[in-house]
Amino acid sequence: MTTLVDAALETPEDPDHFGLSTATTTGEQTPVDGIFSPRYLAITIGFISSVLLTAFEAMAVSSAMPVAVAALHGLPFYSLAFSAYLTTSLFGMVLAGQRADRRGPRLPFLSGICAFGVGLVTAGTATTMAQLVLGRAIQGFGGGLVIVALYVLVGRAYPEHLRGKAFSAMAACWVLPGAVGPVIAGVLTEDLSWRWVFLGIAVLIVIPLVLLAKPLRDLPRPEPAPQSEAESAKLRRVRVAAGLTALGAGLMQLGSQEINLIGLILAPLALVLLIPSVPRLLPPGTLRARRGLPTVILMRGLMAGCYFGIEAFIPLMLEQHRGMSVTFAGLSLVTATVGWAASSWAINRPFVTTRISRPGLVRLGIAIGLVSLLGDILAVDSRTPLWTVAAAMLFASLGMGMTFPTISVLTLELSEPEEQGTNSASLQVADGITSTTTIALGGGIYHALSTGSAASGGVFVLLYSLFIAVGAVAWLLAPRVRRA
Repeated sequence: MTTLVDAALETPEDPDHFGLSTATTTGEQTPVDGIFSPRYLAITIGFISSVLLTAFEAMAVSSAMPVAVAALHGLPFYSLAFSAYLTTSLFGMVLAGQRADRRGPRLPFLSGICAFGVGLVTAGTATTMAQLVLGRAIQGFGGGLVIVALYVLVGRAYPEHLRGKAFSAMAACWVLPGAVGPVIAGVLTEDLSWRWVFLGIAVLIVIPLVLLAKPLRDLPRPEPAPQSEAESAKLRRVRVAAGLTALGAGLMQLGSQEINLIGLILAPLALVLLIPSVPRLLPPGTLRARRGLPTVILMRGLMAGCYFGIEAFIPLMLEQHRGMSVTFAGLSLVTATVGWAASSWAINRPFVTTRISRPGLVRLGIAIGLVSLLGDILAVDSRTPLWTVAAAMLFASLGMGMTFPTISVLTLELSEPEEQGTNSASLQVADGITSTTTIALGGGIYHALSTGSAASGGVFVLLYSLFIAVGAVAWLLAPRVRRA
C-alpha cells in the first residue's frame, strides 16, 4: 500500500491536467480563462448565488426553528422539520441525476429552485406544524434537484481545468452564511418574526433563476437514446430504491431521538429499507471499494460521516460537559467554515497542483483532518483550554477543504458525460446517507449511555473515537481512487 508521503508527493502525469495555464508550441505559457472571466461570469455568479441561498437557509433556519416550532405548538415533532428535508432531498437527487444525464441539467435546476421557493413560502406562512413540515419537505425535494443539477452544470459548462476552481468557489460560499447566518436569523426572529427567515430567502431565488436561465438553455443537450424495456425497468427500480432509501433515512433519524419502544421499532425498520436499496443508488462495487469511481464515492460518504458526525456533537459537549453558553458553543464552529474555504482555494494554486496529484491530495487532506479531530477528544478533558475545539475544527476543516472538492472533481473526471448526473447524485446520496447513519448511531449511543439530562465526558470520547475510526477507513482506502 502506498505510504502517505508517497501518495502526497506524487507528481501528476499531465501538469496541464490541473490547468492554470496552457503551453504554446514555442513553450511559452499563456493564461486561460478563469471562472470569473466574461465567458463564464453569468454561470459562476448564478451557481454561487444558488449555493449561497442554500447555505443561508441551512444556517438561518437551524437557528430559527426552535422558535417556529414553539409558536406552532409542535415541539414533539421538532425533528420532523429536519428529517422531512433530508428524506425528500435524497429522492430529488436521484431524479435529478437521471434527468440530467438524458436531457441536461436545465429542467432539474429550474424546477428545483422553484420547488425550493415554494417550500420556503409554505413554511414561512405555516399556521400548523403539519404545514411547516410540508414546506420543509418541498424545500428538501427542490434542494436535492438543485445540488445535482449544479454538479452537472460544472461538468458541462466549464473545461476540465476550471472545475476544481468551481467546486472551491462552492465551498467558499459557506463562509459568510456560517458566520452571519445565525446572527441574521436571530435578529429577524427577535425583531420581526421567524417567518421572515423563510420568506426573505424565498424572495431572493429570482437571482439564480435570472442568471442561469439562459446559460442552461444554451448548454448542448444530448439527444436521448432509445431505451429498451430492460433499461426503462432499471430506471424505475432505481427510483423505487431512492424512495425506500429516503424513507429509511427519515426513520433512522426519528428512531435515534430517544431509546424507547418507538425508537426500537423504527431503527430496525430503517435498516430493512436501507440495506437493499442504498447499493442500487451507488456505482457497482462501491461497498466493496472497487478501484476508481466506486472508491471515490465511498470515500466521500466515509469522510462525511466522520466529519459531520463529530461536528454535530461538538456544541452538545461544550454546553453540557464544559458549561459553555449556546452562543459560544455555536461560534466554536465558525472557524471550520473559514478553514474549509481557505484550503479549497489553496488546492488550485500552482504551488499545489504542480506537486501533488489529486489522489495524493485526497489522502493528505484526510490525514490532516483525522489528526486535527483528535484535538476534540482532548477538549473533553476540563483541563484542556476551550479554544482547543476551535483550533481542532479549523485544522480539520483545512483537511476536509482539500478532500471534498477534489473528490467532486475526481467524480466528474471518472464519469462518462452521459453518467455525470447519476454519479453526482450517487456522491450526494453517499454523503447524506452516511452522515445520517453515523449521527443516528451517535444519537443512540448518547441516549443509551446518558444519565439524567447529560452525558459524561467518556461518552463523548467514545463518540468522537468512533467517528474518527470511520475516517481512518477512508484514509486506508484512499490509494484505490486510482483506476486499476
